[in-house]
Amino acid sequence: MYKLLIVEDEEIFRGVMPIIIDWNSIGFEVAGVCENGYKALEFLDKTEVDAILTDIRMPVLNGLELAMEVKTRLPKTKVTLFSAFNEFDYARKGIECGIYGYILKSDGEDEIVNHFTKLKEVLDKENQISMDSEDIWRQRELLFKSIMESASGFDDKTEAMIRKIGIPEKKPTYGISLFGLDEYKLMTFYSGADRVRRINEFIRGYLYENIEIQNKGFVIFLNDMVCVVWTISEKELEQSINEVYKNLKEELGLHEKSEGECLDISCVIGRMADNLKDICSSYKSARRTFLHKAYINNCIINDCEIGYNNRQKLTYMKEERLLKEIIPLVHSKEPVKLIEFIEKVKNEFISSKLTDIDMISGYVVRLILEVMTDLKEMGIRSDALLEKSNYIIKEIGYCETIEMIFRKLEVFIVEAFSLVNEDNNMQNRRIVDEALGYIRENYSAQISLEELARYVNVHPVHLSRLFSKDLGETFKHILIEVRIEEAKRLLRDINYRVYEVSSLVGYEKPRYFSELFRSVTGLTPLEYREKYKG
Repeated sequence: MYKLLIVEDEEIFRGVMPIIIDWNSIGFEVAGVCENGYKALEFLDKTEVDAILTDIRMPVLNGLELAMEVKTRLPKTKVTLFSAFNEFDYARKGIECGIYGYILKSDGEDEIVNHFTKLKEVLDKENQISMDSEDIWRQRELLFKSIMESASGFDDKTEAMIRKIGIPEKKPTYGISLFGLDEYKLMTFYSGADRVRRINEFIRGYLYENIEIQNKGFVIFLNDMVCVVWTISEKELEQSINEVYKNLKEELGLHEKSEGECLDISCVIGRMADNLKDICSSYKSARRTFLHKAYINNCIINDCEIGYNNRQKLTYMKEERLLKEIIPLVHSKEPVKLIEFIEKVKNEFISSKLTDIDMISGYVVRLILEVMTDLKEMGIRSDALLEKSNYIIKEIGYCETIEMIFRKLEVFIVEAFSLVNEDNNMQNRRIVDEALGYIRENYSAQISLEELARYVNVHPVHLSRLFSKDLGETFKHILIEVRIEEAKRLLRDINYRVYEVSSLVGYEKPRYFSELFRSVTGLTPLEYREKYKG
């Protein structure tokens, strides 16, 4: 039996709701009834529940703020909004705050029963997978791999194995998609295998909750990526993938520890499969297409739109020509021109649809060594730069995308040429001050490092280096600190709702803001307001 908390400010509904529905018959028991959001939070401090049915319009703490607070404190608890009005804006905002569902009071008892009957099925599924989750995932993974990577053909035994995974046999079509980190190897090198494993488990759990629990498909964990076999119609598929992918990227943003980590993620949409046998060929084709993240990364890649016959190779003659073109730029002592040339080469590689990452990383390593040799000939020597170049060369060996390889190269170029201009401290301080001023004036906008660098007229990598050197912080952390400080000021004014504060400091999704605020301050926005309100 699942525990339900009812939150309603109208006395008549508080009296009626526990008895008008036969809650026990649909798998719920009413654990408590509260008259407002604050009373509900006090109740939840003592008693954990599985579901909450709450009115939206309540004094002091409304249903949306309660939902956001619950989602932050008790992420597994499902919150359903209950309203006498068809308030589209509230329903939309509720989704951003992490609500499970929305019921109109005018819909009657049948709608409430239907809603909570489906909710019980969702809770049953979640509990089943959590009972022995690792064993279930391991069995699924091994079984799926043996089927999809088998060269023995597709027979009755194979079909039986697919059904054992849970994939239904009779569907008009099946959709295949793969989700995976763009820089899986680099992340493992940079942050360690345990950290990457936890990130992948989070991806798996998020997809399970938003796909399998919703009866839209089946999630199979494959160590370096997650495969989804969709069982919804082809018409629904594209929209569902776009929505899940967009939200997953936002959720991953909360897990980034530093700008050195790359939690960019790509999704490959495989070809539609008409039957169980076609799932194998669609999966194998999607795996091959995932290699194209080398030049199309951090986005959705459609297998049907990838051309396999127009890819080019980086020839030896072309590589030699590009190396020769770079030498005069090194001697010119103009890093901006050198970085512009590197940007041009990167874009040329991307437009050529190069997928041989080893070949590209080899070229870039040669380029770094060429720059180091030229700097040495110019009389510029540095043990620190030598150590830095060796580390960057090692990092490049783990990179899986053209974008990241050239990002590492840009870091090296900026480090190298900073030696030539070490006496420019006053100019650098002015750049940092101007950048900080721009952040403080525009924190509510969606500022990027690239936009900020354009404003102060320097390269993004150079600006990032100045932040780290002068302030000991990354751009991302500085922006977060400015926004959180402003949020603290606004939260002390009780006239602002928490989700309004979220928007005012530049966060479109209130739940994202709430999680971020707690990670910085140790308190949820509501807890901070209670502690420091004037």
